[in-house]
Amino acid sequence: MKKILLTLLRVIVLVIVYLVLYTIAARLTTPPEVSQSFTPEQINQAGAMLPIVSLIMTLMLAYLALRSRWHGWKLAGALFLIFYVLYTLRGWVELVAFPAVSSQMPKGMLTPGLLLDGLFLAIPFSLAAVWILGKTKKATIEDEANDRLQMPAPEWIWKLAAAAILYEIVYFTFGYYVAWRTPGLPAFYGGTDPGTFFGQLANVSRDTPWLYALQILRGLIWAGIGCIIVRMHKGKAWETILATGLSFMILGSIALLFPNPWMPDFVRRAHTIEMPSSTFLYGVLLSILMLWKPMKQNRTLKAAG
Repeated sequence: MKKILLTLLRVIVLVIVYLVLYTIAARLTTPPEVSQSFTPEQINQAGAMLPIVSLIMTLMLAYLALRSRWHGWKLAGALFLIFYVLYTLRGWVELVAFPAVSSQMPKGMLTPGLLLDGLFLAIPFSLAAVWILGKTKKATIEDEANDRLQMPAPEWIWKLAAAAILYEIVYFTFGYYVAWRTPGLPAFYGGTDPGTFFGQLANVSRDTPWLYALQILRGLIWAGIGCIIVRMHKGKAWETILATGLSFMILGSIALLFPNPWMPDFVRRAHTIEMPSSTFLYGVLLSILMLWKPMKQNRTLKAAG
């Protein structure tokens, strides 16, 4: 009971740290014209959501830290990469890829504003999390052998290729059926709804063919983050799979809870359904793929035969 209460107290302190760091980072990197573009209602909504977002983010990252085999600087570096790539870099790439949104944002908001904001938040928070949660020193369980992701180069190659293709499939499937068919959303992005999924793929091939390559690259990046979670997690396979899915869902989508002046509410609501569902599914499927050991199973079957 004492250990549980101590952990709870540490998490509460970390929530406060997140809230303070978020506020400082936002004030340091947000251009004045951006702050002035928010309506009073949006400011009130954002203020109301900040404590909730701080709690959810802290719980997710604290869980990853507490259930990690790693400690010290290695753990801090892993938390930073997971936090920064899924929370900041994902959103930045999404905004840059679609001029309909990025063109409405003030100069300096995307680069370096958004990227610096993420750094000012992720770096100190990751360090604070390791220290506050008592993960600076190695624990006994972390000395146990960890054979996760120990596989030959050919297996790495085909699994990463499969992960990239899998992301492409999930992205375009959920993007069309969950988001793109929302009335008014295609027009917001400067496109049209052809009425069928394959018709939409044809439109992408014609109008933005580079988007396929971009999603392959993103799939590889997200796969790299997923591998970090799988490798560091000390829970059973089912817990690791669930943790990867939740990490992708929460860290990759939680920013949509904040209102903003450059994305209409109906667009944000559509993405609030699309992003959590698609990223959770991808995280789950990715971790299952990476944890699967076909070559080991084949050797076992041959030995048994």
